[in-house]
Amino acid sequence: MPSIDVMIPCYNAGRFLAQCIRSVLSQNIDDLRIVVIDNASTDDSVEVARRLAAEDTRVEVVCHAKNLGPVASYNEGVDIARADYFMLLCADDLLTAGSLRRAVEVLESNPKAVFTIGPKLDMIDGENFVEPSHADGWRVTEGVRFIEDCCRHLGNAIALGAVLVRTPAQKTVGHYRASLPHANDLEMALRLAQLGQVVEFEGALGINRLHAAQITAVYFADKLTQLKQRLAVFDSFFSQEGAAMPEARRLHRIAIHRVGDIAYWQAVLNLFRGKTSYGVELLRYCFSLTPASRLFPPLGHFYRSKGSFKRALLVISGRKLGGHYPGESRGGDILGKQDVAFPRTRQ
Repeated sequence: MPSIDVMIPCYNAGRFLAQCIRSVLSQNIDDLRIVVIDNASTDDSVEVARRLAAEDTRVEVVCHAKNLGPVASYNEGVDIARADYFMLLCADDLLTAGSLRRAVEVLESNPKAVFTIGPKLDMIDGENFVEPSHADGWRVTEGVRFIEDCCRHLGNAIALGAVLVRTPAQKTVGHYRASLPHANDLEMALRLAQLGQVVEFEGALGINRLHAAQITAVYFADKLTQLKQRLAVFDSFFSQEGAAMPEARRLHRIAIHRVGDIAYWQAVLNLFRGKTSYGVELLRYCFSLTPASRLFPPLGHFYRSKGSFKRALLVISGRKLGGHYPGESRGGDILGKQDVAFPRTRQ
């Protein structure tokens, strides 16, 4: 079996860390190294990591004297990786049962594939959670097609926090970009996809835990800021590595229009709720990206986002589900539940 390095950046995730590490240790991988990179946590994260390292030699701990920020931890993980395969896994997330072995086996049988990815699976802290039965199906997607899909859907509904990569490919594309602190995982996936094929699993490889301690969960409650950050990813990619793609300009425009569409309907939603100034701000942003929206509403959004039309009708009728508007409590876009998902950065 090939070797695997799983890097776990950690900051004040002591109450989640043991579950995260054990979800990796239980993957039935012999040649496995887990490196917890602690970013000067002030809770018991280091103690938890060291205790688990004492119990299992596959666990190592790196401690920073001061907080260098999450991107520095990601890039340190890239630098120290030496196994055949590489994964970054946030300390408050975890892997689904058997997912790591399945991912390695598929990559081994598809030498042109660069990385594996699966759909998003969120676990809201404090709520009962039952891991769904595995969907073992998968498909191989050409890198260009994967990039186009990301442009059309802004990289949503895919779990960017549980990506298994061939380490040589990761070394080739290099570091995560500090200029994109809140969506650098999507930009990294775009760069990696240029190197070859992508394996897309039907079932989730990882579980993304949503909780109140996530700094960016509050920061990205501002949908306008979140949309701007997501567009910054495509601007960065298509102005650098992606600029050489044959259809770079067309793909970039697709992403721009997609962001504009979501901004438009978020504006309508906020105006409907009486949040006039914020709604106008969203409209201005939309019109700056897609001037035609001044005359023609982007109705195509409802066809691209599953269930968005139904949720829009519920919002307009004033109905709520479970004390919140449909899609609202899970960080999604009310008019398209998975259009704007929580980002990876948590420190």
